[in-house]
Parts: sequence; C-alpha cells; structure tokens
Amino acid sequence: MRKSEDTKNRIIQSAIKLISQNGYAATTTAQIAKDAGISEATLFKYFKDKENLLHKVVSVALTQILGSVVLSPLKENIEKNKDLKVSEFLRSIINERLEMLDKNIDLFKIVLIEIQYNDSLKNEVIKNMVPKTCEAKGLIERILIRKGNISKEMAKGISRMMIGTLLTFLFQKYILGIETTSDEIKEEIENVLNVIKKSIGEE
Repeated sequence: MRKSEDTKNRIIQSAIKLISQNGYAATTTAQIAKDAGISEATLFKYFKDKENLLHKVVSVALTQILGSVVLSPLKENIEKNKDLKVSEFLRSIINERLEMLDKNIDLFKIVLIEIQYNDSLKNEVIKNMVPKTCEAKGLIERILIRKGNISKEMAKGISRMMIGTLLTFLFQKYILGIETTSDEIKEEIENVLNVIKKSIGEE
C-alpha cells in the first residue's frame, strides 16, 4: 500500500473509532488527526472538510456492511443450516447476526446515529441497504415456507420478529449502553424461539 493510501486509511479508521465513540458533532478534525498520528493540515490534504470525511466514512461503512458483512455470511449460514428444524435454523441466524454486529459495531453505530441528522446520508443508506435487507429477509421467508406448515404471512411475521429481536439487542447494548450478559441474551433468544415454536406447532 502506498504511503498516501496508508495515511488516508488511518484517517478513516480513526474517524470511525472516534465518531462511533463520541458522535459526529463532538468529534473534531484535530482529534481525528491526532489519533491517526498526523497533523490536521495533512488530514485536509485528503479530505476538504469534516463533512467530506464523514461521507467517506459512511461510504466505507456501507461497502463493508453490504459487501463482506451483511449478505454473504448470512447466505452462507442459511445454506449451511437450511435443513435444520425451524427453531434451530432461526437460532443459527440470530446468533450469526449478533456475532456480526459485535464485530462491526463501530460502523453500525455511525450509520445508525448519523442518518438521524443528515438527510443525504439517510437517502444513501436507504438506497443501498434497504434492497439488500429485503433480499435477505425474503430468502429466509422462502426457506421457512418450504419447510411446510408455515404460510407466507406467518413467515413474514417470523422474519419481522427476528429483525425486531436483533434491533432490540443492538439499541440496548450499543446505543443506550445497557449492559446485557451473554446468558441474558441467550434467555431472550430462547423466549422468542419458544413463541415461534408454539405458533407453528414445533415440538
């Protein structure tokens, strides 16, 4: 990697870390430059202003989240576990998604927080992420329907319940800062799966 590319990448990684910790408004270019081990003047050689840097950070976040993070691992997990009974299949998906959130939380926090205040970023996220999310949701629903005894509407309800569970964990732990132990998370997952098992008559 050329020195200029390495410097630019360090700036972006520092921005991701600091913005995810402190928020965009509370993070200065001076802080980002210091964390990256460069001068603020050097930072402005690569990014004309803070807004330009934020857009690049979100672009990196979307590329990573959509590319190697969101859909590919989920598809692999679905293919690997599609023949399991419904509750085991859903448990594997929820656990894989939680692990994915843990590994990429800095990127998710920036996207989730900043789109509330920046309409252009919000539109970019909607354009790039919503179709991919719907694609993954549809894939899960089709597998549930093929397993039998699950209608199209029930499959949609189950997928919405899964998404709601994941979003609840995401906001509680990473946005609101509510500490949740692994045992508590497992218990919540089992509670959700028990509701689904009863609704489809799974033993």
